[in-house]
Amino acid sequence: MSTLKEFRRDTPPMTAQVENAARARLLAAARGSEPRRGPRPAGRLAERLAERLGWRLGWRAALAGALAVAVGTGVVVARDQPRVVPVANVRELGERAAQAAYDDRGQAPNPGQWLYIRERQAPQSKDGGHGVDLSRRVVWEQWTSVDGKQVAALINGKLLVQGNHPGLGAADLARQPITPEGVLTTIRQKLEDMHMVWGESQQPPSMDEQLFQAVYQLMGTQSLPPEVRAALFRGLATIPGVSFTEDVVDADGRHGVAFSHTGERARYDLILDPVDFRFLGTYGVQTTAYDDSSSFVIEAGTPLTLTARLDAKVVDGPGQR
Repeated sequence: MSTLKEFRRDTPPMTAQVENAARARLLAAARGSEPRRGPRPAGRLAERLAERLGWRLGWRAALAGALAVAVGTGVVVARDQPRVVPVANVRELGERAAQAAYDDRGQAPNPGQWLYIRERQAPQSKDGGHGVDLSRRVVWEQWTSVDGKQVAALINGKLLVQGNHPGLGAADLARQPITPEGVLTTIRQKLEDMHMVWGESQQPPSMDEQLFQAVYQLMGTQSLPPEVRAALFRGLATIPGVSFTEDVVDADGRHGVAFSHTGERARYDLILDPVDFRFLGTYGVQTTAYDDSSSFVIEAGTPLTLTARLDAKVVDGPGQR
């Protein structure tokens, strides 16, 4: 158990990552090509994964699965130097991210394959509390099936496989016509069909919050075709309560922009590269103190999750790299 706990868990400045990414795009354009980029994004394992990726809004009943999307700005070229162009609102953010999604074809997985994800994250607090320790970093690996129904991770050297949340994959979301309204309706219906049960002392999240969290999960842990990612980006901007944040730092120190949602007790950020809109990572923080009158207490300001994607690729099965 102690091992499982250890594993759980306006414009941004021109960083080195931003400069390098922009330079690569300019050089690729001069060659007539685009730089190659990767895909976008048992019971105790479910709890571990749920806690690690932020599917924990101050409630004890952590959902099975994992969470982890985001959005940013475009680039114009002036005097051979890339310049980050700020966005006016979350809808513009969604539109720019959607347009960028079409430029990144990613990998096209086959049925039965899995997406391998390697990321840096802040681990669970040493005191075993419900937050993460922002002063430390660990590397975490997981695999999600392309049908969205399973998630796997190595725990104590053993590969454990568990059901995933919300249990949707690319095929479910790619049914024609692919529209923002269509993909959100598919996700909403899936959530309603799950009939999740909450404890008496737990205030259930609103459907808008659940919807944001589900998109957050899908964008960070699934290999989705460009059309689906574009629809999800545009759809995110229409969910009530979703805004954009201009400068968020992921667990690897990279600056990005994010879709943000503040719910009843917590805010979660889905961080994207500010130049090419690649998924970078996630951040979550408790915004309101939670106390269920027992030993379960989360103070306002407690960081809940901080991640940074390092690698992602399609493999033939869980455990493969």
